Amino acid sequence: MTLSAVSADSHVNEPPDLFVKRLPSSLRDRGPRCIDMPNGGQAWVFEDVADPMPLGMTAVNFRAQKRFDRAAYKEKFLEYRDGVQRGVRYDDILPGSFDPVARLAEQDEDHVDAEILYASPNVWAGVKAGRDPALRLACFQAYNDWIAEFTAVAPERNVGVGLIPNTGIDDAIAELRRCISELGLRSVAIESYPNGSASSSAPDDDRFWATAVELDTPVALHATFTFPPDSTMLFAKGDARLGIEAAKGSYERVLETLILDGVFDRFPTLRFVGAEVNCGWLPYWLEQFDHSFRRHGKGLGIELELLPSEYFRRNSVITFIVDQFGVDSRHLIGVDNMMWCSDFPHSVSNWPIDVEIAHAQLVDAGTAERERIMWRTCAELYRLDGGRE
Repeated sequence: MTLSAVSADSHVNEPPDLFVKRLPSSLRDRGPRCIDMPNGGQAWVFEDVADPMPLGMTAVNFRAQKRFDRAAYKEKFLEYRDGVQRGVRYDDILPGSFDPVARLAEQDEDHVDAEILYASPNVWAGVKAGRDPALRLACFQAYNDWIAEFTAVAPERNVGVGLIPNTGIDDAIAELRRCISELGLRSVAIESYPNGSASSSAPDDDRFWATAVELDTPVALHATFTFPPDSTMLFAKGDARLGIEAAKGSYERVLETLILDGVFDRFPTLRFVGAEVNCGWLPYWLEQFDHSFRRHGKGLGIELELLPSEYFRRNSVITFIVDQFGVDSRHLIGVDNMMWCSDFPHSVSNWPIDVEIAHAQLVDAGTAERERIMWRTCAELYRLDGGRE
């Protein structure tokens, strides 16, 4: 397959009957499910989460049209963005959110050759809030079974990312092996540190990193561990708690932890992906991280083989959507560390003109740089045919 645009971070919307169909019968009545709302929309409900989570901002809320109308899109987004002002139903959203065949048509309309597919953060914030680890683990396993089947329909275009449960190190390692060795997925995303904590790493996490290296599997963190389960309502209200909570488990905080813990010294070939984190902030952050380490690292008893910025460039890649400052700073960040993404079908996507907008950002880049950012690094990382030498 000839490649020209591969989104390194796109999404699915879990089908409304996913858990009803796939959870063990003993857990099915307690699992996540969709309900009808008084406003005409649908919402997910979760055990141990007080309020329903409306369907809304995780989808471009209209079906494919022959002509893209920016004004109409903005109006539709403002109307549907949170699923609170007016309800959104699965019938309203693009079917490729949960149908792998329909997804191919939506990719064609966007001129995207392939996508790396992540789960819906809202749904998993609700799952992770549950108090019963057995139920949480079963939900993760049900999703991984489903995304593997989604991927299998067109594996060179729909590349599903498995989810690692936040129920402890043994479960994390077992599900990593199952995702890669049994289900045939090419990557996984962590929803906590491998030990199950959203705030603290642990020495036992090395068992997980060692398994990822053994399986030659890139491990991703999509934005943050700590997306609050009531994020839809917080977003609709403009509540600052959404950003405060998300910052606690952010990619930059976790990357800093992995570097200072020496994870990349012990596992120099580990690949760590920061999905949907953008990149314009990186030059300053890396400069200050290096500066702080030079001044204080040894005094704090931190022994590393490389500077923090060198670990980032060797071991990590990030995805960006629209980040002109980051693109203009690409030589300070590292062209090889940057992967374009559309985030489709989330509300920040510019479907069906994602590629057009990406090329506008890269207008000053040469052909080799543009190819590297638009598809080549992603294709190599996830072993797509068009990216193999």
